[in-house]
Amino acid sequence: MPEESLREIAATNEPPRTMASAEFFFLLQRIDRLDEKLTKEIRDGDQNSEERISAVEQKLSQRIDAVEQKLSQRIEAVEQKLSQRIDAVEQKLSQRIDAVEQKLSQRIDAIEDKLNKRIDQLDDKLSNLRFWAIGAVITIAVGFIGTIATLLYK
Repeated sequence: MPEESLREIAATNEPPRTMASAEFFFLLQRIDRLDEKLTKEIRDGDQNSEERISAVEQKLSQRIDAVEQKLSQRIEAVEQKLSQRIDAVEQKLSQRIDAVEQKLSQRIDAIEDKLNKRIDQLDDKLSNLRFWAIGAVITIAVGFIGTIATLLYK
């Protein structure tokens, strides 16, 4: 029974006039104590859960860091291998390109020499043709002059 009711009964010396019985108040107090006890257990459970969650988060962070480190090392190793392979392929390709460039340069030089020889031959022929044409013009001019001179003397 609540304290107020007990004081009232003691002051008046009358039996209690309540709608609820003493058993009801007993059960109400029992429910109140159980509620407090349950609330305390929930708080303790929350605290324990938070501690466990923190511990799990820490473990997971450590495992994630370890996995990240391993993956970083593997990535670096793969990257290094690939870089070496790329360098090797680049070197081979450079050698092949240099060889092809050298062959093409030699062929171009050979063709250029042939063309120069041909141009020289054509230049010689053109010079010969020029001299022949000049000689023919001079011959014709001398012939006309001779014909004109002959006609003038007659």
